[in-house]
Amino acid sequence: MKRKTDNVIKEIFYNVQFNKTCHQSNIKKLTKCYEENNTSDFWDSFISCFRIPLTIPQRHLRVENTLEFIAKFAASLYSSTNDDESEQSLCPFLIKLFDFVLTNHCAKNPGVRFRICHFLNMLLNSMGDQAFIDDVLCDKITVSMMDRLLDKSTKVRAQAIFALHRLQDPTDDQCPVIKMYIFHATKDPKAMVRRAALMSMAKNQRTLQVALRRTRDVDEIVRKMAYDFISKVTVRSLTITQRDQLLNDGLKDRSEIVKNTVQNVLLPAWLRHYNGDFIGLIRALDAEIGTDVSVLALDILFKNTPLNTLIEQLPIDKETKLIPINKLTSETVLYWKCLIKHLQHESFTEELEEILPELSTFCNYISDFITTISSRENEMWVNHMQKFILLQLFEISTTYDLCDEVGRKKLNELICNTLMSNNWTEKLIECIVTHLQKIIPDVNSRLDTLANIISEIRLPLKETTTTQVSEEQQHQINLQRAKLKIKMLELKEEEYQAIQDKQYLKADSLKNEIISLTKEIEKLSEQNQVTSIINEEMKEKSDSKTMIKCLTIICTMMQSVTTITPTLRSLMQIALDSLDHPNDAVHILAIKAVSICCILDKELAKQHIMMLFLQFSLEQENPDIWIVALKGIFDLLLLHGLEYFDISEKTNEISLDKTEKSRTKLFTDTDKEVSLSLGMSEAEKGNYCFIKILAGLLDNENQGLRTIAAEGLCKLLLNRRISGSSLLSRLIILCYNPVNDNDFYLRQCLTGFFDNFITLVDAQTSLEETYLPTLQILCNAPEISPLHEIDPYEVSRFIINLTRVGIHKSDAENYCVHNNLVFNMLAEVLNPSSKIHSEVLLKSLSDLHLELDDTLQKNLQQAIKKVTKMVKQDKRLLKYIELFKKKLNTPDICNVSENEDTEVDE
Repeated sequence: MKRKTDNVIKEIFYNVQFNKTCHQSNIKKLTKCYEENNTSDFWDSFISCFRIPLTIPQRHLRVENTLEFIAKFAASLYSSTNDDESEQSLCPFLIKLFDFVLTNHCAKNPGVRFRICHFLNMLLNSMGDQAFIDDVLCDKITVSMMDRLLDKSTKVRAQAIFALHRLQDPTDDQCPVIKMYIFHATKDPKAMVRRAALMSMAKNQRTLQVALRRTRDVDEIVRKMAYDFISKVTVRSLTITQRDQLLNDGLKDRSEIVKNTVQNVLLPAWLRHYNGDFIGLIRALDAEIGTDVSVLALDILFKNTPLNTLIEQLPIDKETKLIPINKLTSETVLYWKCLIKHLQHESFTEELEEILPELSTFCNYISDFITTISSRENEMWVNHMQKFILLQLFEISTTYDLCDEVGRKKLNELICNTLMSNNWTEKLIECIVTHLQKIIPDVNSRLDTLANIISEIRLPLKETTTTQVSEEQQHQINLQRAKLKIKMLELKEEEYQAIQDKQYLKADSLKNEIISLTKEIEKLSEQNQVTSIINEEMKEKSDSKTMIKCLTIICTMMQSVTTITPTLRSLMQIALDSLDHPNDAVHILAIKAVSICCILDKELAKQHIMMLFLQFSLEQENPDIWIVALKGIFDLLLLHGLEYFDISEKTNEISLDKTEKSRTKLFTDTDKEVSLSLGMSEAEKGNYCFIKILAGLLDNENQGLRTIAAEGLCKLLLNRRISGSSLLSRLIILCYNPVNDNDFYLRQCLTGFFDNFITLVDAQTSLEETYLPTLQILCNAPEISPLHEIDPYEVSRFIINLTRVGIHKSDAENYCVHNNLVFNMLAEVLNPSSKIHSEVLLKSLSDLHLELDDTLQKNLQQAIKKVTKMVKQDKRLLKYIELFKKKLNTPDICNVSENEDTEVDE
């Protein structure tokens, strides 16, 4: 009987491995066999077949089919025993199966551990949506799989995560499974495990926050999974900031996989949440705050949406082809603008004509809108919204073809009127002044127009309203005014006497009467108005609002000019006069305007560059002012060169000399540790301090200032405007400084700099001179310094890789930087007063790529003997030396053995 059972089960297992179509019929056969035999006999035959697929770790369809069949069979037994009562205990076979799996989950073979976790996941998933298991069994599975989550095999950890999927409880804040998922999603070093955790986590607020952080994971598949996870969460679960950030990061991601997920999964899911309403989606992203993101999202969604659907959602009047002014909102106008640009880009001319009127009509429409918003006072948020709408309307005006002469004149007039009105923002000014280049192509005419506008803004004509007064009326008014003045003098005399008599209540009453009489006299004076008031001298307006407006116009108009003109010179004076304005925003725009003028004219640059440097010595410490001044300085130095401003290159020679001394005189006690400055003594005055100021900003606490300073110095080095090994040293340290971990732009900038520096500039000598001083700075860093956290070996390896012969060949044919470095490194190890850790230097020896002749090889062997004798008590250091010696004896001494290095680390 038992043999017959064995044969039946083996036949079934053999049949089910080929395809899934026969699974259902074989489940019936196996169920019948189970019912006809006692549990013990059936189990023995079953388990002998079950062990076989568990020992095959490779992904194979036949193994997958067999395990899936077993899971389905076990689930069918669970279903048949729980038809009447859902919480009934498991059948004996299922209990044995779970015991077997959980007993062997810690098998020595990682392949078996993988398959057991894999099968457990299949089994739990096969038990149906309404399945229940005993709490004791649930705890046993949880504990077992928790152990596997700590497995050294990546695949086992990933499968353990999948196996725990059905045991999590998203409503329980203390759920141990979800806690482990969160830990592995954020902390596991392997991307496969982080992906598995994101795929398996249930949705709640805690796991949502994890997924949001994983959208910035280093692995593109993890980022994709994070966006998949978020796409299954309703938009309302996210804040507006989170929505904008998600789309901004996802749609601009460098990985096409991530970008496609956001475009084809996340965005459509959000649009479906709003029932396909594009304007509702824009409202969810906040049109005014997330303008750029909204535009980007709409551009993508428009490509996959029928045109008639897009046009139907636009609340436009079909006769006027305009949105009624009372229906203009931030969302509708932004949708209108994006749709117009989409139709224009796709060359849908007929559809475009349906939603866009003639230019003259559109100009009148904008004028009517300006009149409407100017006619009444509104709350601040309403004013902000109206100015945003106005900006979008003017951006729509930039899409027009300006061949229409009448329309072009109207648009020109509209722009001039808008610039002189109070309905402006800096973005609006930039938009319309830039567009004015097409409306008035002639540079001089355009500059004159804008100069006149600026003049009118600062010195507006005073409106006077004169009334025709007859001589008799004038006589009566003068007579009445004289009587009131006499009465006011009498009251003042009484007031004075009351004060002298200490009758203060009476004095206060008299004072009120005097004020009332004064107002009456003023009214009579207005009635007696004459035209001579027009000739009153008016002062130029210099308040913050006026100056910001004028300077924004000046800065924008100068972007389209290539040479300085008399008009620009006169406008530059406005900027110079504004440099001492108490408002920082005015100050910043003034610096920007002067910097642009200096770029256009070399003489002005020489005259005013000192003003830009002086911004760092003023009492104010606004980093925004420093940043704009710094940008101007770097632009001028890059354009005109240091020599033009009498900033001598000798500054850098001094720096190189100091580095040279610290490299050759290794055994003197007079050498100091390398400073973070550019190597200039306090005695070196004058022009040398300019570069010193710029380099000093690399240590500034303001992140933006550090980034601009680093970017500018990198550009100067790449364009060979400056040179110097100590400056390179500072940039290398800046790249590794943990303070800058979150400054992605700075790290990207420095990485790009070094990639280009070794190919565009002959950097071998400078990098060689940088090596030891850089390590000295790191090894001497105090414990409280963030530099103390940097691994000196990583920096050493970085510099050595930059100086490899294969990357960049020096001009000297037989020159090899690593030949010099190896002797300097060994000499530094032998130096008893060296501050650099010997382990860093000896470990770095194996990273060198040497080209030694016979003489150098003999000298190197002697130096190695001295070092070996010195460190013979330290086995770890001796290991590094042995690895290096082994490398020297290999035929190809330029190859690095990465495995050897790893072996030592372990």
